[in-house]
Amino acid sequence: MRRIGSNIRKQISDAKANRITKNIIRYSDDEQPRNDYPRCIVSPVRPSTCCSDENRAMVGNTRVVDGFKFCYKICQECGHAVRFYFPAIDSTSPAVKEYRQWKRYMVQ
Repeated sequence: MRRIGSNIRKQISDAKANRITKNIIRYSDDEQPRNDYPRCIVSPVRPSTCCSDENRAMVGNTRVVDGFKFCYKICQECGHAVRFYFPAIDSTSPAVKEYRQWKRYMVQ
């Protein structure tokens, strides 16, 4: 039995797959850096000299959106956070293929 009015907003699977992911990192120099993953990460606006790959720790799980795999990384010393995208070498996703074609076109 369906609820009355449940057919008003039907979810389209394509719309869900192509939605824009919300960035949980908020850059601010007024607030102290903090990690409230998965709700919010407060980060300084600019990275410091300490921000290198060795100092950045992965926060949470890796996520895949439209074939692109990413995670959040935070510097352990200053708290600067970034969204880190993994290289898409072995992916055969249509979104990745389209992006590569676009990049190839833009380079020419």
